[in-house]
Amino acid sequence: MKIDQVKIKNFKGVGDEITVKLRDYNCIVGKNDVGKSTIFNAMDLFLNDKDPIIDDKNIFANEDEICMEFYFSSNNVTITIDDVIPTTLENEGLLSEDHYLILKKTWNMTKSKPKSEWCILRKKYAENDPLLLKQDELIKLCEKLGIETKRANGVEYNNVEKRTKIRDYCDRNEIDSFYEYQKLSTTGKGRDKIILDEIKRILPRFEYFKADTPLSETENSIQKYFREKALSLIKSSYPTEDIEEKIKNEVAAALNSITEKINAVIPEEEAVEAKVDFDWSKLITTKFVCKKEDKDIPFNSRGDGFRRVTMMSYFEMLAEEHDDNRNIIYGFEEPETFLHPEMQKKLSDNLIDISKNGLQVLITTHSAIFVGNATKEHVIFITRNSENKYTVTQGEDADIRTIIEELGIRSDDAIISEIDGIKAFLLVEGKDDVMAYNHVADIYKKSGKIKQTFEEANIHLLPIGGCDNIQTWVNLGVIKKLNKPFIVLLDSDKESENMDSPNEANLKNLGLNEDQYILTRKREIENYIPCSYFTDKYPHLKISYGDWDDVKKIGNTYMLGGKYICKKHFCNLTYDQLQETFNPSEMDDEFMEIYEKVMKVIEN
Repeated sequence: MKIDQVKIKNFKGVGDEITVKLRDYNCIVGKNDVGKSTIFNAMDLFLNDKDPIIDDKNIFANEDEICMEFYFSSNNVTITIDDVIPTTLENEGLLSEDHYLILKKTWNMTKSKPKSEWCILRKKYAENDPLLLKQDELIKLCEKLGIETKRANGVEYNNVEKRTKIRDYCDRNEIDSFYEYQKLSTTGKGRDKIILDEIKRILPRFEYFKADTPLSETENSIQKYFREKALSLIKSSYPTEDIEEKIKNEVAAALNSITEKINAVIPEEEAVEAKVDFDWSKLITTKFVCKKEDKDIPFNSRGDGFRRVTMMSYFEMLAEEHDDNRNIIYGFEEPETFLHPEMQKKLSDNLIDISKNGLQVLITTHSAIFVGNATKEHVIFITRNSENKYTVTQGEDADIRTIIEELGIRSDDAIISEIDGIKAFLLVEGKDDVMAYNHVADIYKKSGKIKQTFEEANIHLLPIGGCDNIQTWVNLGVIKKLNKPFIVLLDSDKESENMDSPNEANLKNLGLNEDQYILTRKREIENYIPCSYFTDKYPHLKISYGDWDDVKKIGNTYMLGGKYICKKHFCNLTYDQLQETFNPSEMDDEFMEIYEKVMKVIEN
């Protein structure tokens, strides 16, 4: 049984109801603090039968309830709601018209300790509905409808058969039926409680690997798994009850001697008694050690990356051992944490393989490697606007270009192939650079200096970060596998005219030649905002800076936007203002040099 879609309302960052459609492999993408983990938190509450705390209710919600609705694809799992007689969800009318098991849970958040209320969408037959009837009530309904309750040999049909006959009769005679939510009791011994217990039994379990999960073999979930495995083996191999009884009796005898001495000197109303609890599972603990130079290196002494791989291997092992009657759904927050890019790719492949083995896998990630290894249909893009509206886009609605620009995904990955017609890539450091150089190209075209903007020439500006990120691309062999021409454009990061650019040295060390990169003549893109722009805009300011000054720091002093100064001001620059910094001598236009070098990449 797998989840087909999830609906969430009034939970954490989600106010208005959102719908998330799930596949076997799901890659949840978005900026920090937009609510990617909210989907995991909802699944943890729903599938692992937990209850929210007061702070989990969306602070902007006008309603008092948290509501979640889960759609499960059903493989006709057997359930038992009458003694030992098996039946199925479909036979009992417990599936929707589209053959989904649809469950809804709500929590009244006005209560100090909110408890869940369960409902199931099911087919009802008005006054002839048989699902919750007791045996004598079923017989009366059969008699009313003229349905035989006994076989020819006089043996009575069981309750499952009676309910099936009633439904068949109603369907055949087109007696009114409709789909409606049925509340399921969480207490008592009624059939609705039995149905709920059976549904809980067959629902998938959610294994939630959080970003801050302890990276230790002593982590509770691992120890619990191996202790239960050991306990099962012990109980199947030895007469544990006899051994346990003998040990308890001997230990109790010694304890009773002590309690008698205690009770002899304390008031009668404070008397104590001895109890012996026996827990076979505590007889075993597990750990990993690493052999190196004939020494055992403790697992906890290894690096976080190594330990994370080991923890993920534990989940892979669980996937291989999963029970077909009760699936496990795996949720991994930021699996790339602590891992070298090459290891990220291997881990991504492993998680996709787990999903191909019939299990559902969800990850949240900021890694271009994980997203790039996915296909468009697997990506779930989460955003939240200035009004705190939580938005989910996926499948055909996903804005692939936005995702690419946000994460800097490899161009030979499955997801980037959705963008056709790109002739070359101009790899820049960040989104500000994309915005700035596109603005300059637009202004230069309007002024007749160039015939096409980068976009019109099908040159895609892709932010990939600085040299550290480029090194990642080189280590993976990505740049050489782009299958399209590219050129790197970085800030020089020089702090004086005579200083060598640290970025140029790094680029050369990465094996790039001068035809493959461009460095700005000034320190960084902010230095191309002329001082005159600010003095014209803010006459009261006495601002001044040169080509090698830290303009972001200066801008922060004058409250001009600090590190956001480029974003706030660059696109306001006119052609004349751009000429002041890109072509101060009116003979050697730096932007034209950049533009022509990029265009030459296409021609070659």
